[in-house]
Amino acid sequence: MKIDFILTKIFIIFIIVFFNSKLYSKDFSITGNQFSDEEVIISLIGEIPELDDNSKSNYILKELNKSGLFKSVDISFDNNFFYINVVEYPTINKVFYQNNKRIKDEQIDQLISDLNIFTLSDYNLNNLINELTKIYQSFGYNNIQIDPEIESIHTSSANLYLNFNEGKITKIKNIYFIGNTVFDNNFLSSKIKSKTKKITNIFANNNFKLFQVNDDLNRLIKFYKSEGYIDVDTNFEIEYFDNNKVNISFNINEGERYYFDTVDIKNNLNDSDALKEKLDIFLDEITLNSKPYDRNKLDELEFKIANILELSGEQFFEIKIYDKLEENKAKILLEILSAKPVYINQINVSGNTRTFEYVLRRELDLAEGDPVNDTRIKQITKKLNQLYIFENVDVNQSSISDETADINIDVKETQTGSFNVGLSVGTLDGISFVSGLKEKNINGTGRSLEFLINTSDNNQAFTLSTTEKFFLNNDVNHRYSTIYKENDFTKSKSYKLNTLTLDSDLSYELSKDFYHTFGLGYQLKDYIITNSSTVSDSIAKSSGESISFNINNDLVFNTLNSFIRPTKGNFFKFSNYLQTPSSSSNGYIKNILTAKKYIENKKNIYSIQARLGNIYSLNDSEILSDDKFSLGGRWLRGFDNFGAGPRNSRTAYVGGNNLAVAKLDYSRPINLNDQNPIYFNLFNDYGMVWDNKNTTTFSDESIRASYGFGINYYSPIGPIGFSWGFPLSDKDYDIKRMFSFTIGNLN
Repeated sequence: MKIDFILTKIFIIFIIVFFNSKLYSKDFSITGNQFSDEEVIISLIGEIPELDDNSKSNYILKELNKSGLFKSVDISFDNNFFYINVVEYPTINKVFYQNNKRIKDEQIDQLISDLNIFTLSDYNLNNLINELTKIYQSFGYNNIQIDPEIESIHTSSANLYLNFNEGKITKIKNIYFIGNTVFDNNFLSSKIKSKTKKITNIFANNNFKLFQVNDDLNRLIKFYKSEGYIDVDTNFEIEYFDNNKVNISFNINEGERYYFDTVDIKNNLNDSDALKEKLDIFLDEITLNSKPYDRNKLDELEFKIANILELSGEQFFEIKIYDKLEENKAKILLEILSAKPVYINQINVSGNTRTFEYVLRRELDLAEGDPVNDTRIKQITKKLNQLYIFENVDVNQSSISDETADINIDVKETQTGSFNVGLSVGTLDGISFVSGLKEKNINGTGRSLEFLINTSDNNQAFTLSTTEKFFLNNDVNHRYSTIYKENDFTKSKSYKLNTLTLDSDLSYELSKDFYHTFGLGYQLKDYIITNSSTVSDSIAKSSGESISFNINNDLVFNTLNSFIRPTKGNFFKFSNYLQTPSSSSNGYIKNILTAKKYIENKKNIYSIQARLGNIYSLNDSEILSDDKFSLGGRWLRGFDNFGAGPRNSRTAYVGGNNLAVAKLDYSRPINLNDQNPIYFNLFNDYGMVWDNKNTTTFSDESIRASYGFGINYYSPIGPIGFSWGFPLSDKDYDIKRMFSFTIGNLN
């Protein structure tokens, strides 16, 4: 054993000496190097080609100059000796910044560190100035000038002075679209991020950023192709003016528009009747015919077919997509082919300097040893992009053998934290200030954290919540939160209510656009009576603190195309809420069904919204008024919040155990700016709230109705609404509100 070890060691030493003798077959004499070791300089030269001596000297000179480490290099050759004399660039002693206002000194220091700049070479200086210029241009400073000055301390080090002449931010004067015939200029303006200032969008940021214009070009191309213009060709031109303004012109050649025609599937895997039946059913359910051709829709079809195949036991397949374009029609053929078995050898993840690897792996639905195909690779890419914590995701496979391959996932992380500030102003709810912090990837765990403060004259709310994906390794989101609210109902119900809620819920997707949430909670309420002569009896009896436990279920189906400004789609939500008995309540079950439907016909938007609600006591007792249903405000325009329905007095609203309300709206834009449109709105509302255990002073349970009109402006700072409502059916004791104004929520 010992002799074998010695022989092995001698052999290794022999190999090292042999290769070193090849590498250093020519001797070097190196002078002038103070910071670079001789071994480092020789490694920069590398293996010298078989050339004549002069050519070898030129080769060495070229390689050393290419390194950017030396100010000058002199080489001579004599008697198999290369004499190399180098003059190194000085190292940086200190860096001083002058007249930089937009970028802080600390940020530049960090950039120098990130670029690994330690010497004052021409390459390093140019690289630093180029990167600083890009940063300034990203803020709109397109005339930035940076002048470097070097102050020698001694031959080996120097101070660097960077003098900034930032100039003014370049502004966009006009944006033109040339050649477009199908979509008007205002509509295309809504598809890009570069903006101009107008009366209708005075808060727009019109800083000129070249990178943004390039991104806008890609946005236009993507939009046109999604609308069937697959041959669209676009470019842009920039016109500069002396007053530091620019005009941007997007030149568009739309080309022909194509529509989906037929979609067929050719299955070359097997003739199984069960598989054929599933594919036939899938074909019958496809609704693409006569819709604009969009390649992304074909990817969705591919994913669905792959799911059918995998559920049928097929693992090794390839789906090829063919499109035949003629006479503005696109005939689609999806061919299913047999593929050779390939199994995952190893999954390699790179680029995640902050995010833990398991955050990516739990999205994969596969592991080492599983079968893999091209469709799976596309699905992985899509799922990782939908995390919204990466700027870029690249997934590919590299073959290891005939039957194995590595999956390589390379990501580029992006900023995941944000601070939000908002203001909601309205005649119904007063002024409400909203601010909060949100982080989508706490410490790289993929968990989100949100802290929100919502304050107004009569209400305050503080929310702290965190959400974890893939709870217990299942595709389930687990959220737990703490909510503290202070509500002042003095003017409407003669009491104040402070509520502390601790809850936890699980949410998951039942099917496409269909979600379920199940939650458990603990609630502490504190009722403070402000007027004992007008407050309802049930609230008076509940004065003080009470504790309850809650169970809630939510089922949501949502296909609306926007949350803030929906124009088409459906929304259905069923909420079931169980509160256990407490010291102030005998417990109850509350059910609410909300439905919304939006229809867009050219520029006309029709909508109907309805809500049904019921609450009943577990012990057939009186329900507290803050748990009952109320009518008025946004769900019955023309009436105040808590304006319609049972009450004991103007400051003692009672509400009811049942609610039925419907809103009919017609809207149409009255300006040509699709980016910040102004809509004229007509509405007609109907509603009623009824049923109380105890008789109230005013409790006519007839239907209330109203009609009216309004103006809704979707400004850069948020939606702004004005409405005038007029009761059609009301009672003398109802509290009306003809005019309402809102900044924030219009739906």
